[in-house]
Amino acid sequence: MDDSLHQIKFAVLLRTARMAIGWNQQEFADLLGVAKSSITRMETLEMAMPSVFAMRAMELLHKHGIDFDIFSLGATSVIITDKALQIAKDRLEDVTLRRSDLSPKRNKKISKKTVDELN
Repeated sequence: MDDSLHQIKFAVLLRTARMAIGWNQQEFADLLGVAKSSITRMETLEMAMPSVFAMRAMELLHKHGIDFDIFSLGATSVIITDKALQIAKDRLEDVTLRRSDLSPKRNKKISKKTVDELN
């Protein structure tokens, strides 16, 4: 496998793992002690992923219940353990982590008059 495919493999693995546990790029960056822009650039292959960073990220994710199979030739796997699923569940249920602009409006019904006004 050439180097560019290895870079893609790690970028996809880290992004998938980060998202599975429910961390946004800023949270992941904070936990790793790097800038959010570094996470963005590594996930989009705009910047090569330093091996030290890759090891630290894999250690952090392992500590939170996510492992990788990076040695398979024809496939790559992210292993999400029950520990990681519990963390994801807790984050999904935590209303303080939701974006305020996306919070559901409680039983707000749209009247025909409102619909007509929108048109």
